[in-house]
Amino acid sequence: MPMSPHRLALAGILAALLAVFAVSGVSVSAKQQAAVYDPIASAALRDDGTYQGECWPWVRKVVFDATGKEIGFDYRQGFFDGGAVEVSLANARSGDVIQLANDANTAPDASYPGLHTLIVLENLGGGLVNGIDSNAQWDGIVRQRAGYDPTASAARYPGITFHIYRITGSAKPTSGTSGGSTTLSAGDRAVVKADGDGLNLRAGAGTDKAIITKLPDGTVVTVTSAAPVTASGRAWVQVTTPLGDGWVAAQYLEKLPPTAPASSANPPRPLLLYRTYMPLVTSGDQ
Repeated sequence: MPMSPHRLALAGILAALLAVFAVSGVSVSAKQQAAVYDPIASAALRDDGTYQGECWPWVRKVVFDATGKEIGFDYRQGFFDGGAVEVSLANARSGDVIQLANDANTAPDASYPGLHTLIVLENLGGGLVNGIDSNAQWDGIVRQRAGYDPTASAARYPGITFHIYRITGSAKPTSGTSGGSTTLSAGDRAVVKADGDGLNLRAGAGTDKAIITKLPDGTVVTVTSAAPVTASGRAWVQVTTPLGDGWVAAQYLEKLPPTAPASSANPPRPLLLYRTYMPLVTSGDQ
């Protein structure tokens, strides 16, 4: 039975829509899921198509920006240092991180074929995910990966396996400010507020600088740098603290009000008025 012109037009529109989703359905659904369900995937998608360099430092930056958690430098222990838990491929979801590595060598200076890091956008089931990574084509560009198979990818290289890590958290607004308006500057006092996780005191501005110690929440610091320094995608200030001097991410500091001038320890004492009584002295001539 031939279709009426009206039905034919509707069919054409439906076919066009199906064609669009057939071409871009993977990235659209992944973006929608990431935007709704996970801040890590959302942050990663903002870099889609841009130059971000090697996969590992890019993923560390994305995770920090999205959750406020810092992945360490070891390709396995570093995830646990950042508060991650390991999940199975079957349970992977948007925002999880897949790390391909040789478990016998996950040191920060490791470099061998097959070492790679990818962020999950969507779990397709059957061992496949839609993901996003950087430098997969050795050009430093961030791209989405449709139907990525971590098991097959690991099997291509001797000794390589994969683990999947989940990191949760909520990043504070990028600061260097208190209350979103007052810039931290030299001489300001501030208190560490890092959701109970503590704040890394570093030897320089940037997540690539050595960690001196961790400042517990509630630690009062004094800013010594003239203004925040931008590095690793966030603002840093130099501080002096009870545990030493160094640099911290400004977004985890809350500016304290100026200290009132201290009163004198020995204030002047008020003058006391005394009345004296002089006895009357008489002589025999009176």
